[in-house]
Amino acid sequence: MDLTVQHLRYFLAVADELHFARAAERLHISPSSLSQQIQQLERRVGTPLFRRTSRQVQLTPRGADLVPLARSVAVAMDGVTAWADADRKSPRVFRIGVAAANEFTNAVLAAAVARFPDVEWQIHSLPLTDPLTAVRDGEVEVSLMIGHERPHVDGIETTPLWSEDRMLVVNESHGMADRESVRLEETDEETFIGIRDAGGAQGWFVDPRPSGVHPRILPLANQFDEVLQLCAAGVGVNICGATAASTHARPGLRYIPITDLPPVTTYLCRRKSHAIPLIDAFEAVAVEAVSRLVRR
Repeated sequence: MDLTVQHLRYFLAVADELHFARAAERLHISPSSLSQQIQQLERRVGTPLFRRTSRQVQLTPRGADLVPLARSVAVAMDGVTAWADADRKSPRVFRIGVAAANEFTNAVLAAAVARFPDVEWQIHSLPLTDPLTAVRDGEVEVSLMIGHERPHVDGIETTPLWSEDRMLVVNESHGMADRESVRLEETDEETFIGIRDAGGAQGWFVDPRPSGVHPRILPLANQFDEVLQLCAAGVGVNICGATAASTHARPGLRYIPITDLPPVTTYLCRRKSHAIPLIDAFEAVAVEAVSRLVRR
């Protein structure tokens, strides 16, 4: 069997997820087919790459050694593909990953469409919990992610675009719903609605608090719209960026500024090794569009 880039992409998906079903879903193939592909790869390289039990999947030492090599091959192939496509007369495709849309993301996209009318622009919705994997794996050219701290991930470079204050999201009947502002310590006893499998939930909700309190976090939602529905129903509260107050305004919700939390920032994320002129141009357009919006 010849070793192909596709085999390596399958391997990387399992290595990232450490779960065959989730990796198969990401690759849009069946788990059984993915398992067969990994078995073929293991026969080709002559060694097991994963330890599989009924409860977990782990990389073997040889599997861990293969990850950076496989990733470099995948990135190189993406570069070859981009080079081959560069001079085609058909519209170029540019994929933007967005975890949370707002007036800034809308302004960035509108500016890019106006500047490059021959490009086919695609928006890919990304999970709030992991907006970087799609960039790293080449599923999107760039992603726009919001975070309470700058991400530091091998192979990914980030450019800050805009910052915004944080707000408390509550049901309209909540005891703080009519407040003009709140302090973080006033939310110590609240129940926070979180995203399932969100590794950064503790940082986002400030756990532990300066007081030493660990707020109660319920990871009930898959995406931000579900968070808001649960907040509107009175199941709990949430902390979000200030742009959500206009972008996600809806009956039953109140957005209250939190006075003593530092702002969160949205970053443009791209692969360091992905030197494509259109990505550089998009980044410049994004920075310019955000600057214009902030100056209004």
